[in-house]
Order: sequence, then structure tokens, then C-alpha cells
Amino acid sequence: MTVEINALLCPASVAHPRQSEASLLPFPDGRLLLAYSDFYGGRWHDEGPARIAGKWSHDAGRTWSDPFVLQENTARLNCMSASLWRLPTGRILLAYGYKDGQPGIPDAPPILHAKCTASDDDGRTWSPPRPITQGDAYWCMTNDRLVQLSTGRLLYPTGVDSTCQCWYSDDGGDTWAMSRRNIDPPPGIAYAEPAVIELLDGSVAMYIRTTAGNLHIALSDDAGLSWRLHKSHAADMCGHPDSGPNAAYAPCLLKRIPGTNDLLLVWNNNRLRTPLTAAISADQGNSWRHLRNLEEMDGWPPRLTHAYPSIAFLNGHVHLTYWETHTHPQAERFIHLRYRRLPLSWFYQ
Repeated sequence: MTVEINALLCPASVAHPRQSEASLLPFPDGRLLLAYSDFYGGRWHDEGPARIAGKWSHDAGRTWSDPFVLQENTARLNCMSASLWRLPTGRILLAYGYKDGQPGIPDAPPILHAKCTASDDDGRTWSPPRPITQGDAYWCMTNDRLVQLSTGRLLYPTGVDSTCQCWYSDDGGDTWAMSRRNIDPPPGIAYAEPAVIELLDGSVAMYIRTTAGNLHIALSDDAGLSWRLHKSHAADMCGHPDSGPNAAYAPCLLKRIPGTNDLLLVWNNNRLRTPLTAAISADQGNSWRHLRNLEEMDGWPPRLTHAYPSIAFLNGHVHLTYWETHTHPQAERFIHLRYRRLPLSWFYQ
């Protein structure tokens, strides 16, 4: 019998008001490793103190361990937004944001780097972190973004000053370089927090959070070295980039369903961060079908919003996390981390 799971895996509290954006790593034996942002010290804002915390499930998501620290906060402000990936060698990579300054914070220039640490013993110990990004800037990234192409190249997408780019590594994450061409938005539109996926023909698609009311798509034909905004005939007629589905100013995430040619997309199919929707594409993102809401809008104005998904596949199930947020009188706002386990068939209904 297939058992669905829907639980607040990491509930917020007054001392830890934000338990948010996460990444899940499945193991063949049914284990799951969770890495997530643990904001402590009673502050939930992006500049608040945070570290990368972890939890283990040894039974495919039915039960979870107590939290533990995967990466302590060694930055001036915080360490947050984890991405987990397992290399073919078995080595596990953990990429995350290392924030020394936040826009709008006095006496703290906006500096956000990405770093990467590795484990060769299934997450028991981790190497000293190595830098991914280079040059002091606010390299905006988010959770569950690390991707490895069929060529072995690693890609880690970021945004900076409303443009997007990819950092790439051809040596398993030891060293990184930036793609040659940034992706510039149309005038008056901001880009941020992109996600990338390899398509069947070997090209790479980038789905971008925008202020335009929908997702924008860029393509690379050289494994992430250079990029162009994708345009359809209709888009060429009006001079705007081809847009993906309608979307809030919030990030999406898409991954290929193992053993198929299909893509799974999770995003806010609205101008607000609610509802949270899933859809399937059988034609490499040209069209999306089987739209189903993971979370419905709970009224107007909505009390709850849901965003920043992660996706993992294990034993015929899709395992997801995303944040759930609402106002709270004791901490202004609580952000919980919600976990869902659903049979793959649910997404095709």
C-alpha cells in the first residue's frame, strides 16, 4: 500500500523562526539526507543568523532524526540555501550560500558567495569548504540547484545585479569557473534564482525567476558556457523573451523523472506565492500537462504561502520540501519546512 506523507518536518519556533529552503539526497537503501536553512537567534529575515542543519530518515521519509549541524555559520551574517548532489564516485557535495552582507544593511556591503564542501563517507564527515563564486558580489542563489550533466560537468546557477549565469566545474567540484555570457533581462525586468536542467539533446535550459509575471527561459548549447534567451515565434513578434508558465516573483524547480523523458516542474502558478503547483512536460518543457496543486490558496487574502521547493526521487515516490509561512505575533513571521512524500503516479493524474 502506498502511504502519502504530509508533515511539518522542521517547524519554526520563537528561537528558530525560519526553518526553510532545503535539499534532499536519496540513498539506494532507502535513507534520505535533508539539508536546510536553520535561522536562529529569533530572526527570520534574509540577513538573520543561519546555519545549514540536517536530518536523517532511515525509512524513506516515514520518520526523521533530531536535527544536527551540517555547516556551522562561519560568515558575517549566515550560511543558508543548501544543495546536495552525489557524484558517480559516491562523493557527496554540499553547496551553500555564504553571506557577509545583505542589500540595505548599513556598514555591510552586499556580498554573498557560494561554497562547496564534500563527504566521502556518506555524510559523516565533510571537507573544508572551497569557493564556487569568485569576486566580491551578491551572487544570488537558492536551494537544490546543483546539477551534473551527462558529460560529468557540474553546474551551479546564480544571479547577480538582475542577470543570470552558471558556475561550472569539470573536476568534481574542486575548482569552478563562470560561464562566458551573462543572461541579461529585458529593460525594467529583474532576474534572480535560476534553475537549470539538461535536455534530451544535450542542451541545457535555465528557468529564471522574474518580475515579469512569468518564468523566462534561457538555453545553452555548450554545456553552460554561454547562454541565449529562448524566443518563440510569438515572442519574436512582440520582442520579449519566450516565457514559461505564469509565476510569482519566486523560484521554480524542475527535474527529470528517473527512467522517463518527462520533466517535473514545481512553482507558484500565480502572481502570488500560492498556490504551489506541479506539472509534467513530455516534450522538454515546450508544454506542461497534469497540473496539480500541492498546496491550494487558503482564502483571500491568503493566510499561508508556500515557496522554495526541493525535489528528490526514491523507490517510486517523489519527495518534496518547501517552506510554509505565515505571520506570527511572537516573531512577526514563522517559516516552517514542510515535507511531502507522494507516489509518482499522483503527478500524472
